[in-house]
Amino acid sequence: MTGAGFSCGACKFLRRRCTNECVFTPYFCYSQGADHFAAVHKIFGASNASKLLMKLPLQDRSEAAISISYEALARMQDPVYGCVAQIFALEQQVASLQEEIDQLSNYITYVSFGLPNYMTYVSSEFNGMSISDHLNQLTPPLFAAPQASSPSLAILEGQNSHSHSLLDHPLMESF
Repeated sequence: MTGAGFSCGACKFLRRRCTNECVFTPYFCYSQGADHFAAVHKIFGASNASKLLMKLPLQDRSEAAISISYEALARMQDPVYGCVAQIFALEQQVASLQEEIDQLSNYITYVSFGLPNYMTYVSSEFNGMSISDHLNQLTPPLFAAPQASSPSLAILEGQNSHSHSLLDHPLMESF
């Protein structure tokens, strides 16, 4: 028991008095503890969660409680795939970003060495799409010119005539 009149999230959800022996107290004593335990109880069952935590060494129980809470909440949102769908989506995002990094790294390499045949390489690499369109599609805020949405921005743009964007580079003009 954590204090007089205070129950952990598990005991609140189960509507029982929290005791000193409560296995859930260290892991579900926070503002959303009752909500998270409700998901754990619905997906795994309180008894199974308790048995799981009791079988683990004391130092691993906190991570296990976090993990089962996360898995239960994910299973509530997506009953078929659960957290596997989120893992798969993140793996796809990592692969896509790695591909983007590789393409931009190649671009930087070609530009830094000033190789003239980069445009031939780009046309095959980006399937005929212009590099400026591809870069704008990937990350518009980094490569797009700022919009003059306020008078102060328009004034700053007029004063700063020496600054150039990546799209002003001579290699980009042919697209």
